[in-house]
Amino acid sequence: MKKIASFSLCLFFGLGGLLVSQTKPDGQRAYDHLRYLASDEMKGRRAGSPEYQKAAEYVAAKMKEYGLQPGGDNGTWFQEVPFKNWSEFEQPIRLEILAPQPRLYFAGRGRDFYPLSGTGSGISRGQIAFAGYGIVSEKPPWNDYENLEAKGKILLLLPDAPAVLDDAAKRDWTLEKKVKLALEKGAVGIIEMDTSQPGDPPARRMASSALRQGVCPKNFVFLRAGRNFLNDVFYISRKSWRDLVSKMLREKKPHSSAIEAVVEMEAHFLQEERKAPNVIGILPGHDPKLKDECLILGGHLDHLGIGIDGFIYPGADDDATSAAVVLETARALAANKFKPARTVIFASWAGEELGLIGSRYYTEHPVLPLPKTAVYMNIDMVGTGDSDLHVGGLWEYSQFYDIIKAKMDEGTKKKLFPRVNYRGSDHTSFWAKGVTAISLRTGNILTEKLDDEHPEYHMPGDGPDIIDPELLRLASQYHYDIITNLANTKENLLDPKFRVEFLHKDAAVIDLHCDTIGRFMEGEDLTKDNAKGHIDIPKLKRGAVDLQVFACFVGAPSTEVEKWQAAKKVFSQIEGIHRLVGQNPDDLEVVRSPEDFMRIRNSGKTGILIGIEGGYAMENDLDLLRTFYRNGVRMMTLTHWNRTDWADASGDAKAEWCGLTEFGENVVKEMNRLGMIIDVSHAHDETFWDVIRVSASPIVASHSCCRALALHHRNMSDEMLKALAKNGGVIGINFSPGFLNAEIEKKQTDLLAQIAKKYGLPADYREIMKADPDKGKALFAEFQAKWAETKETLPAVDIKTLVDHIDHVVKVTGSVDHVGLGSDFDGISGTPAGLEDVGKLMNITKELAVRGYKEDDIRKILGGNFLRVFNAVAGAGRRGPQN
Repeated sequence: MKKIASFSLCLFFGLGGLLVSQTKPDGQRAYDHLRYLASDEMKGRRAGSPEYQKAAEYVAAKMKEYGLQPGGDNGTWFQEVPFKNWSEFEQPIRLEILAPQPRLYFAGRGRDFYPLSGTGSGISRGQIAFAGYGIVSEKPPWNDYENLEAKGKILLLLPDAPAVLDDAAKRDWTLEKKVKLALEKGAVGIIEMDTSQPGDPPARRMASSALRQGVCPKNFVFLRAGRNFLNDVFYISRKSWRDLVSKMLREKKPHSSAIEAVVEMEAHFLQEERKAPNVIGILPGHDPKLKDECLILGGHLDHLGIGIDGFIYPGADDDATSAAVVLETARALAANKFKPARTVIFASWAGEELGLIGSRYYTEHPVLPLPKTAVYMNIDMVGTGDSDLHVGGLWEYSQFYDIIKAKMDEGTKKKLFPRVNYRGSDHTSFWAKGVTAISLRTGNILTEKLDDEHPEYHMPGDGPDIIDPELLRLASQYHYDIITNLANTKENLLDPKFRVEFLHKDAAVIDLHCDTIGRFMEGEDLTKDNAKGHIDIPKLKRGAVDLQVFACFVGAPSTEVEKWQAAKKVFSQIEGIHRLVGQNPDDLEVVRSPEDFMRIRNSGKTGILIGIEGGYAMENDLDLLRTFYRNGVRMMTLTHWNRTDWADASGDAKAEWCGLTEFGENVVKEMNRLGMIIDVSHAHDETFWDVIRVSASPIVASHSCCRALALHHRNMSDEMLKALAKNGGVIGINFSPGFLNAEIEKKQTDLLAQIAKKYGLPADYREIMKADPDKGKALFAEFQAKWAETKETLPAVDIKTLVDHIDHVVKVTGSVDHVGLGSDFDGISGTPAGLEDVGKLMNITKELAVRGYKEDDIRKILGGNFLRVFNAVAGAGRRGPQN
């Protein structure tokens, strides 16, 4: 017993010793790296600077110390990245009033002034003169230099050009042209007037701009100065810049004037070709089959350097934290003698702050082929805030991330939050090349408010003192766990399904038609994942739907009373949509413009575009159409099954109006003027051709299919498709099996007629319940039961059938630019197999990918084409007469 006990104790302590000996990432060690990299000695690590090179050499030395192998050029640690237009400002940068009262101003964006890229280097000194816009024009006449002696002066110029010039002439007066004219007039420098104020909307703020190198000669300095300087330089001279500008704008003529003040300004701008290295270390894979696959862990090493304000921008959180975490993760793996099956690459990138230059260069010159890169893990700003882990790519690559989660501890899982459509760092270089990529940030996203969890973003205060070592430990452990999992997993990390999911979720997914608001009006709870129904909020999220058109339906009136109640019915549904959105502000938002759509794309919400199905709603009154627009309606289907008083419908036996009446043409023109999308689904062929003739804007057929594949009056002929394409419009393919395969529609119609005859009721969906509700319910129950049996004998209608219609549109029109999705969900009695609800839209993306569609073309089909039409129609409306 003693021997057994002794053996057991030895085994216990031996195993315990093994467990204890496992080295875990250490936050303090990571912090020590950061403290050096973000020290004043590094001067902000601007890519291309000597200090950046010194930081890169430090990272390489540590990679070597931790047992990695060099992965750079020619057996070195460095992959040299060219920077063709590298530039920086060198100190001193000055703006001073010398006389009559000396005053000194502070450089920096958001401060008193800043020099423009491309300014001449040196010192400019001279008397100030206000020279308006600094232009000379013959037609229309405008001369800012008339009665102004510019020689030897520093000119104060307003941006842009006077309103009397047309748009083409305004565009012609570039900064470069203004500089050349000022030089001809003998000026020695320019100060562009920034009259914007804090809180101004973006449209009133000064746009960033630059001059080509060589435009400004030596000692010709070009600055941009704000109101602090402008007030002083004019008030010292007993003048008012506001008065001069006001008179110029009101009187529409120049008011140039010399100012009794002498100014000196200095700037030093350097632009040249330089190089800066990516630092790359490798932990080789050992599995004969998997070693050619790789995982990459990285982040950018560079920051902003020394600002024009003269301050060092240390870049501790952004992004010395990445190098610190990369190194500490590598150290822990090496200390534990981790032998990965797949190769693991560790990288610190150059030039992220200059436009993702280093990571983009790597994707063009990878260590291992990109198709063999299983995942890139990016680190950016993991040193401040709380311990929440915000992951870009978590949502877009959820299937891939499920593999990561499988071996992630529950505590870490609870800290995870997705950053939807996050594109602000080096992982996007890999996304652009089709590589799975995720990006980590601690704390919340940037808010620029006082409680921002990254409060010194791009500020001189982003130094080591604000960094929490515990967050560095957390980020290092997070990546250590992912690498030890993925490097040895037997899962196929290169499965194309991961990219398909990303493509679908990253695209603008737009469905042009549904009838779901009717279910909400009947009391259904659309916040629940309902067993019945095609659309609800959970399903919209699963389907990654960015914009869903909600149609407010009104059918053809059968009586005069119904005719004059159509608008009321539609207004009730519009109000229902606003109520639904109001009850779910975190999930839904009404979209009134393309700008609304773009604004909410990254918010996790689904945009709701309000449409009307059935022009009967107008009650033949254009004022009602305008009122609908003011209430948020942005699309109208001109008819439903039967004609309006001004447009024939596809369900009519003959075209009573031969298409559009004169009033119908006025409806089309008014919709163009308002910026409301015209929808010709349900329209008679004659109506379609009239709309094509009259409309000045692109149109849509929101939920129709191809007549050549399914002979149905609701579908479009090849000639109609060609005309739609010439118009710039889009057809949204309807998901109804009966429109995708006309044989199904015929069988369904015949069966309904047969059962209706048995009950003595009309064979018309709309008339059955009006005739006898009780019999109607029994009829529909019997119909549903028999139809379930009948459709089993018919050809299958599935996703392939639907994509056949997409293929046909592309073939006939010669382009992918004119087809989209128009499900008609909650308005159709059946769906194709695999598209049972809106949550399964990704299956269309999968099929398109299988058929070899390019990613950009898939994006167009999923929603980009409709978005183009929306922009064109809304833009035409804005350019037209006032609504």
